[in-house]
Amino acid sequence: MSFDIFFQRFGGADVPDGVAMAVLEPLVVHRSDGWVRIATGDGEADVYISLPDDSAMMNHASGRVVWDVMYELAVAGRFVVIPGGCGTCVLDEDMRSDLPEGVPEPVITVTSGRDILDLVLQS
Repeated sequence: MSFDIFFQRFGGADVPDGVAMAVLEPLVVHRSDGWVRIATGDGEADVYISLPDDSAMMNHASGRVVWDVMYELAVAGRFVVIPGGCGTCVLDEDMRSDLPEGVPEPVITVTSGRDILDLVLQS
């Protein structure tokens, strides 16, 4: 899929710098200025991470496993996941109170990469 999937930290989550790249590092197959390409057993994606890593964006996601990587990235970085043109994914109910007004609806709680993919497929 070529649309953008955004990862954003809202609120005061205390997350050390580098956790996002720590999740991605074992999957990196290409590095360029400001982004990396990751590969999974059945696909790939391009990932752009801000410094400090309080946000990220992934696109050109293919395969099924990359959705599990998205969930792992969200957990490690305490990110809200916002797939372009879809709703907003939070990891737990506590994250809802940190969301600013105007995030894309619906806001759903996800527990896996499959949940994120299901939201995208339903949109």
